[in-house]
Amino acid sequence: MSSSSKTLMNKPPSVEEITIPSVTDLLNCGVRFVATAGSISNISFDSKTRTFYLPTIGLDVNSEVFLRNLVAYEASVASGPLVITRYTELMNGIIDSEEDAKILREKGIIMNHLKSDKEVANLWNGMSKSLRLSRVAELDKVIEDVNKYYNCRLKVKVVKFMKAYVFSSWQFLTFLAAICLLLLMALQAFCSVYTCSRFFQSALNSSD
Repeated sequence: MSSSSKTLMNKPPSVEEITIPSVTDLLNCGVRFVATAGSISNISFDSKTRTFYLPTIGLDVNSEVFLRNLVAYEASVASGPLVITRYTELMNGIIDSEEDAKILREKGIIMNHLKSDKEVANLWNGMSKSLRLSRVAELDKVIEDVNKYYNCRLKVKVVKFMKAYVFSSWQFLTFLAAICLLLLMALQAFCSVYTCSRFFQSALNSSD
C-alpha cells in the first residue's frame, strides 16, 4: 500500500461520507433488506435488484457493553481498518427510530431479545458516543452505492428541492402570502362599493 493510500485510510471520513438514509427511507424508495448468514464482510448492496444484504445479529441486555468492548479492543490493537467500528457506524446510520429497528427485526436481520424495538434503536444510536470515525474500503463502497441509489430517486430529488428552495424560503413565502392577502382585501373592498357581477358583466359586454 502506498503512503498516500495509508494516509487516506487513516484520515477520518467526513460527515457527508458517513451519512446514509434510514431503513424507513430506503424501504420507501424500493430497497429490500435481506438477512445473510455470513459476517460483516458479507454486507453488500445490489443496485440492480435494490437489495441490501446485512448479517443477522442477536441483541440482548449485554449486547451494548459487549459491542463497546469490541470497539475499544479493536481500536487498541488493530493496525488496519476498524471493521467492527465501521459496521457499528453503519447500523447507527440506518437505524434512526423504533420503526427502523422493527423493520430489520421483521426481516430477520436483528434478533431482538430486548424489551422493545425502541431499545434496539437506542442501543445503536447510543453507540455513536463512543466511536471515532473510521474507514473500511468494503463498507465505504456499500455506503457510497446506497447513497448513490437513494439520491437518484425522483421522489428524493423532489423532496430535496422543496426543502432547499421552498421550505427554506419561508420569508419569501410569507411575503407572497401577504401580497395575496392584500389583493383579496382590495377585491373585497372593491366589491363592497361596486357590484362585482355587474362590473364583470359590463367588461364582458365591452369585449364583445
